[in-house]
Amino acid sequence: MRWARSLILISLFVLCLLFVPQLPGQVSDAWQPVPQDDLTLKDNPADPGSPAMILERQVYTDDEKRMQTESLRIKVFTEEGKTYADVEIPYFAKDTTIGDIRGRTVRPDGTVVIFNGTVFDKVVAKYRRLRYEAKAFTLPGVEVGSVIEYAYTMRWKESVPDYVRHPNGYLFQSGWTIPTTTWTFQHQLFTRHAVFVLRPIMGARLGSAEIRLTKTFPSYQSDGTTRMEVNNIAAIEQEEYMPPEAMLNSRVHFYYMVGAVGSGAYWNDFGKRQAQRAQKLIEKTSFLERAAKEIAPPSDPPEARLRKLYTRVQQVRYLSYELSKTEKEVKREHLSENKSAEDILRHGYGSANEINFLFTALARAAGFDASIVEVVDRASALFEPEVLDASQLNAIVVLVRLNGKNLYFDPASRFCPYGLLPWFESDTTGVTWDKSGGELLNVHAPADESSAIERTAELKLQPDGSLDGQLDVVFTGQEALDRRLWAFNEDEAGRRKLLEDEIKELAPPGVKIDVDSVTGWQDSEQPLRAKCRFHALRFAVLTQQRMLFPMAVFQANRKSPLTHLRRMQPVYFRHGSSEVDNITISMPAGYRLEAIPSGADLKTPFADFQVKRTGEAGLVRLERHAVINRYYFPREYYGSLRQYFEQLRQSDAENVVLHQLEPAQAH
Repeated sequence: MRWARSLILISLFVLCLLFVPQLPGQVSDAWQPVPQDDLTLKDNPADPGSPAMILERQVYTDDEKRMQTESLRIKVFTEEGKTYADVEIPYFAKDTTIGDIRGRTVRPDGTVVIFNGTVFDKVVAKYRRLRYEAKAFTLPGVEVGSVIEYAYTMRWKESVPDYVRHPNGYLFQSGWTIPTTTWTFQHQLFTRHAVFVLRPIMGARLGSAEIRLTKTFPSYQSDGTTRMEVNNIAAIEQEEYMPPEAMLNSRVHFYYMVGAVGSGAYWNDFGKRQAQRAQKLIEKTSFLERAAKEIAPPSDPPEARLRKLYTRVQQVRYLSYELSKTEKEVKREHLSENKSAEDILRHGYGSANEINFLFTALARAAGFDASIVEVVDRASALFEPEVLDASQLNAIVVLVRLNGKNLYFDPASRFCPYGLLPWFESDTTGVTWDKSGGELLNVHAPADESSAIERTAELKLQPDGSLDGQLDVVFTGQEALDRRLWAFNEDEAGRRKLLEDEIKELAPPGVKIDVDSVTGWQDSEQPLRAKCRFHALRFAVLTQQRMLFPMAVFQANRKSPLTHLRRMQPVYFRHGSSEVDNITISMPAGYRLEAIPSGADLKTPFADFQVKRTGEAGLVRLERHAVINRYYFPREYYGSLRQYFEQLRQSDAENVVLHQLEPAQAH
């Protein structure tokens, strides 16, 4: 399960907030004059048509004073660019404070409007005792052509441990790091000029990792600071189906090293420490051994026993998914804290990854070789082993080695069936928790064929061109898991509505979908199945003597996901896909089949598309199967991928032609 994933990402983001210097000092309280050339600037010459650009960004991090400051100056070019006047500064109220907020707007005529408005506190996310908040405000008087700027200071409440300041006075049995700031150079806006300065803790051992830097690198100054100045940094162009920005941008990560730290040793020590800290949560006990025997008798085959253990832990109450309960309601239950795997099993409830811990402990108690693997959620980033910062690991899965194979599980992700991982935890990298030392491990994705959408329809075409009948839609694997998670907090009516809306999006305009039944919402081992009544007005096009219609009922109006000729970013789907359609359409009386498109058989290194169309005795049938066997496509593959989708679109748009019989022929 994601390690309260959003909160881990939030903490990373807060650490990455970068702040302003006026060189190796703190930012001046006085605003610097805006040059006339910037006031009259009509467009970004390096990126014409952009809504705005960052003219100046200054960042200052003072680890001695436990503070960071940042100032930004932004030029607004379009109406869309005015949205950058709405500012949110994220932070953890438990660990940090935000202050010294100031801002102003300089209009094209030089008029200055000082920000004297209200700064609002906004709760962005909340998980148990952790609250992720933001200071939110809007800069006044912004119009196209304005220059907006703001600055603020973040202060950390916690002091730096003495062993960081005076490492020579301590003896360390292992090595670890304490992250400080991260300089991120690319954002959604073009940056004309930026300066970053870090004043590290005197006497501490500062380390760094540089990600995708090519020309400019940090330099160490005579005053003890580290500085980097960059110019004309291209924006990360936003496109559909693009990877997370963390996979694209250039960064420098800074951290303080404690003890002996090296890339291999760091991850080895991390896995060892995690295993020691979590010992009570993942180790077997005599109580758990007895419980494991009752749940999964030793006489059963190993795979059957593992399935029974998995099923049992998924019956534990998922506190993390009870979003509708208020803090007061939770407190009234007087739930005791789980301090061991035994507690989780006895109490019958668990939060976050406690259910994964229980599964690991029970599997060990049953004699299996089971371990925790802490991984990077690939919806947010890729694992970067050179970045010696364990906070990049933000999800947890369970590894069981059985019959020479590595099997991966996540029972703590609700509705996740045995043998499947949520897409963001598969095909990623992580670190095992092991008392003898952690190991870097690639967590491979299951076969894409295990996740599919299958539509089966028995439809009748009416003389007026409308189409009616029964439709069954079956979701398996990842497709079923996605929909169960989207709808877990909905009631029955809400879940039906979600499926109705999804099917309507794929169907012809004006279609009416009535969902009669949905089965499998709560049973993760079964497909999610919807039975529907389908009615589409004016589905077929009528001429004087003919009726034309596409057999690919659920694709004929679908647009290609890749419509642009030019692409800047790689294509990044969440996972591979498999779509199966079996459509039977009864022809209306008084018509005969005149023409039916031929089939298709298209194979590429990354996809397989097969279509078979047949007609017989007043019926036409479509068998369609489209598979994409990967999710990541570098830019050089874009042309081939776009061509593949265009070929699908053309095939799906082909029409069956029916010819109206003469009255004498119709009898």
